[in-house]
Formats: sequence, C-alpha cells, structure tokens
Amino acid sequence: MLLVKQLVRVVPCLSSGVAIARGRLQISTGPYTAKLGSTTHRLIRRLSNSYSSNRMDTETYAFGPYKIDPKEVFYSTHLSYAMVNLRPLLPGHVLVCPRREVKRFVDLTADETSDLWLTAQKVGSQLESYHKASSLTFAIQDGPQAGQTVPHVHIHIVPRKGGDFEKNDEIYDAT
Repeated sequence: MLLVKQLVRVVPCLSSGVAIARGRLQISTGPYTAKLGSTTHRLIRRLSNSYSSNRMDTETYAFGPYKIDPKEVFYSTHLSYAMVNLRPLLPGHVLVCPRREVKRFVDLTADETSDLWLTAQKVGSQLESYHKASSLTFAIQDGPQAGQTVPHVHIHIVPRKGGDFEKNDEIYDAT
C-alpha cells in the first residue's frame, strides 16, 4: 500500500507494504519495489495536500487489471489521477491516468484527453520545480508493441537534469 503520509513502520496490506528504512520510503506491490528518496516523498505529500480534489474513501481507482488504493493517488480530478510509478526511471517519475479504464489513447474522449494533459501539465510543473529539474519527459507507450505493459492509457512524467543519462535518448532504452 502506497501512502503519501510519513510512515514509521511496515503497513501490511495483502501483497503490498510500505516501510521507512534508512530515511527512504520503500514501496512494495507484488513483485515490484520502489525506493523513493525523502525529497520525492515530501513532494508527494505537498502535491497531495495542495492539489488533490476532495475525495471520499470509497472512491476506487484501477490501473488496467490492478486495483489502486485511493491512498496511492496523490492528485485527482473528475477524469484523471496521478500516482507514483513503482518502477521509476529517475527520481520523481510519476504516472497520470484517466479514471476510466481505456487501453488505447485513441479511445479517450475529447474531455478525457484534455483533462489528462492538463493534469500532466500541472503535476509536471510541480515535479520540475521541486526536483530542480531543467526539463521534463512526457511519454505514452500506446499498445503492447510500443512497450505498454499495463493495458491502461497513462502518461509517464519524468523530471530531467543534465547528465541523468549519458546520451539524452538513452531514457527510451531504459523503459
């Protein structure tokens, strides 16, 4: 279970867990584990506190076949939500998804497309500022042959700094 509040012990939740170890937030969901530095953890808390729409505990989120705990979502609108990527390429790598489960970009409505990109713009701006990045990578892998591993449209947002990859386009090799 991913929490945006500071945790001091492991929180069990079926096959998921969160722990603070050596000052780093560690998130485990199934076979994946992400370790987030304290700066990313503080940013998630700030985004959650500043930008989240009011949401009820009964709201549900899905990411393809996976159920997402509402506590994993740090920003939401009526059509989109943002969450931390459990397999980040770089610190601050997050995902923005439509609430409706849609496999391909072309199947989004005009309102969903607009809201998805406006959400990505708002979240990206905060990530870039917080991580003192000079640029952002926004990416969609639309379909299995494009590298999409979860059949649900999502935008990857990755804060970028000079030298984070030896050759700038190597970020695409990392996915």
